[in-house]
Amino acid sequence: MRITIFLLYVLIGTFEAFSQDIVYIGPDSIPPYNISGKIFNASTEQPLPGANIYLEKQNVAITSDSEGNFVLSLNKGTYELQVSLFGYDSDTTTIRVFGEGRIDFPLIERIKQTPQPFTTVGNAPTTVGVQARTSKFPYKIKGKVIDGLSGEFLPGANIYIEKQEIGTSTDLEGDFKLSLYKGLYTIRVSSLGYQTEIKRYNIIGPAKINFLLNEEVTELDEVVVQSGARTDAVNRQVGKEVLSIASIKALPPLAGEADVLKALTLLPGVSSPGEASGGFNVRGGGYDQNLILVDGAPLYNPSHMFGFFSAFNPNIIRDVTLYKGAIPANYGGRGSSVVDIAYKRGNLANWSGDATLGMVSSKFSAGGPIIRDKMSVMLGGRASYTNWLLRKAGDADVRNSRASFYDGNVLLNYAINPKNDVSYSLYYSSDSFRFAGDTTNQWRNLAQVFKWNSELSEKLTLQVSAIQSDYSSTITSDIPFAGFDLKSGILDNQLGVEMTYKPIDNHTIKVGGQTKWLTVNLGSLKPFEDAFIEPEKITKEKATESGLFLQHDFDLFSNLTVSYGVRWSNYRRLGEAVLNSYDQSLARDVENVSGQTVYEDGEVIQTYSGVEPRASLNLKLGAGTSIKAGYNRMYQYIHLISNTTSISPVDAWKLSDPYLKPEIVDQYSLGVFKNLLGSQLEASIEGYYKDWENVVEYKDGADLFLNSHLETELLTGIGKSYGVETFFKKKNGRFNGWVSYTYSRSLRKIDGALDVEKINDGRWYASNFDKPHNFTLVTRYRLGPYMTLSTIFTFNSGRPVTLPNGKFSYQGENIGYFNDRNGGRIPDYHRLDLSLQYESPARKKIFAGTWTFSVYNLYGRQNAFSVYFKDTIGAPPQAFKLSVIGVPFPSLSYELKF
Repeated sequence: MRITIFLLYVLIGTFEAFSQDIVYIGPDSIPPYNISGKIFNASTEQPLPGANIYLEKQNVAITSDSEGNFVLSLNKGTYELQVSLFGYDSDTTTIRVFGEGRIDFPLIERIKQTPQPFTTVGNAPTTVGVQARTSKFPYKIKGKVIDGLSGEFLPGANIYIEKQEIGTSTDLEGDFKLSLYKGLYTIRVSSLGYQTEIKRYNIIGPAKINFLLNEEVTELDEVVVQSGARTDAVNRQVGKEVLSIASIKALPPLAGEADVLKALTLLPGVSSPGEASGGFNVRGGGYDQNLILVDGAPLYNPSHMFGFFSAFNPNIIRDVTLYKGAIPANYGGRGSSVVDIAYKRGNLANWSGDATLGMVSSKFSAGGPIIRDKMSVMLGGRASYTNWLLRKAGDADVRNSRASFYDGNVLLNYAINPKNDVSYSLYYSSDSFRFAGDTTNQWRNLAQVFKWNSELSEKLTLQVSAIQSDYSSTITSDIPFAGFDLKSGILDNQLGVEMTYKPIDNHTIKVGGQTKWLTVNLGSLKPFEDAFIEPEKITKEKATESGLFLQHDFDLFSNLTVSYGVRWSNYRRLGEAVLNSYDQSLARDVENVSGQTVYEDGEVIQTYSGVEPRASLNLKLGAGTSIKAGYNRMYQYIHLISNTTSISPVDAWKLSDPYLKPEIVDQYSLGVFKNLLGSQLEASIEGYYKDWENVVEYKDGADLFLNSHLETELLTGIGKSYGVETFFKKKNGRFNGWVSYTYSRSLRKIDGALDVEKINDGRWYASNFDKPHNFTLVTRYRLGPYMTLSTIFTFNSGRPVTLPNGKFSYQGENIGYFNDRNGGRIPDYHRLDLSLQYESPARKKIFAGTWTFSVYNLYGRQNAFSVYFKDTIGAPPQAFKLSVIGVPFPSLSYELKF
């Protein structure tokens, strides 16, 4: 155990140092200079870990490591140092640095005294803390920033100490930590969309302080936190983006629906497969390569109405985190990205909520205490009523169609005691779409999550989770004498354990593991009694997927943050199954079967495993600039089998087997991030390169529908994607927003041993997700105290498409001839959206609400969702485009908060 602790501190890095009277340290070398040393007991010479070293004028504080050692990086000059540790006399020293050197500090032990509790007194300033004997070392100040109405924790809030010009920001749970010496402080707390809170405190010892922030209604300008406070551009992890639900709701909606996933497509490196379509593509990957987690549960079809809306009620969501590079080791199973959607929590003190009435759906959320200060609940629901819009369509088939969806959420949190709590969340969604009175598509999601959180010590926490995700799809046909039900789906059950250890400030170590049991239904066809078709059922596929991980985030130096981790994943494909063997000298085809192998239920068919290293660095060059680099390897053992460019209920998931190996993705990224104009403007440029192994493609003319021998239709090869992402964001003020431009390519190469196993003769070709140019402009302008104008303009290159090179006649029919796959492109895409929000100035909260008027596709651009071809006698096949929303689409919604 001691060896393990020692190795951890070697990995943690180095810490900083001090001296007596005026001490000269040299000789000359290249600045900044490393000043090292040790702090120890003057009598016993035992090392003193956790001793505090403080540079007075620079207001910098560090602590000694487990062996009493420290390292400071200082430029040439004179420094006032204070060295202190509870129970020892402090040592104040002046040092003059002109080169590298070493200095040790023996501290004299004094008689111990028990700290006495101190009660809060006065109004300005408020005295806080447990009375401490000396003020020679900083005290730990901890706390939370909380929404004053809902009781929700506020991540990313800024805490700023005014005169000292130092600060920090809250983590995802709204927590913050500061190290402050005894004295008077003015603390300013701010968060986007909330009124700034300014309070004065008399710090007399370690303390816990919570801040309640109220929503901002009348202020025109956001608070700008000046130098010293942490800001997203410089401090955030490479490849990580966080969107608050407030920023998502500020965007112009489609039909009054704020969309969680479509907001992600406005970020650099993320694109949409088409107009109002489900799914999204991240850095050249397919939409099945995105791990979408809602409270930790994966969703396999996160869309309503074939992708017009995402399957998440925004009123129940706190924030959305996207990892597109240097993905932490506690995530696994997908090749491109992770989207982690966090729920709101019910208030333990008061009930609150909101309700929204829109043109196509209405929704609500409400949360509050069941047992005050002990147990809370959060409820949410959403239901659509779109049929009135369909009835007004000009096309008769559309008028005779029907569409509906709904979803609901229940979240329970129970505090067993101050160190243990449990939570349960339930999510359910359902869709139904009936086209022209003959075929009905239905799909549903069910996700359940149980979590137990335990604080084992001040530095060590434990989380145990049990997760279930169940997705199913049904297609029903009512055609006379050909009616049927076609069902498919996937069941994902998981268990997970995660421990978080924080040995010292700015160091976090996570270890844990997960195991999931997967059952995939590729399809079962059940005819109606009067149907003249045969039933068909594909044997369900089963597998287990497990992972063990270690993730360590720490500050190696004051200007260098390191995050590294490793994940080991193991996959086992299980029976029951019958697998064909094929003649190796011939194409893989049902006509070339050489034998069969029968596997019993639970028998291991195939095993895959691999090591997935992850790492990122953040080097700060001054207060407003940083250089970041990252690397990650990901294994993906499950694949979406689809011949469409967006999510569809006819899609099926397939597990890796002896013929279909797991996809392996290696990604490298490097970027420069800068804060400008006093941190009011963020700017960044980031490049990436990705290598893909075992990417899945389909043979020309592949039959994917109810095929029990899919391996005969699938091909695998290699891929690569690369790009440069630029991003500029103005965070504060009356006018704010962002602009981004991404240049990217996504290419594939399928070069098998036989001609039938090649695509485009084995040459590189554009993948379905290759869009070289992607530009986004998002603006938000507050016209007055209660009115805000928002716009979105997007432009991107047209998606690749396979065009016919000609046609030929066969048995009296004209048949198109296709040469190069994805050799052409549909027309470029561009669109302008606009919204106007009016916040009611009613004094009573129950009457205060927000009206949102929006226009989707303001200038009526007829963007092509797809291109299709019709044969014309005596001429080449003619191309036509399908536009989903080719006219301006206005909408109106009203949101009430209570």
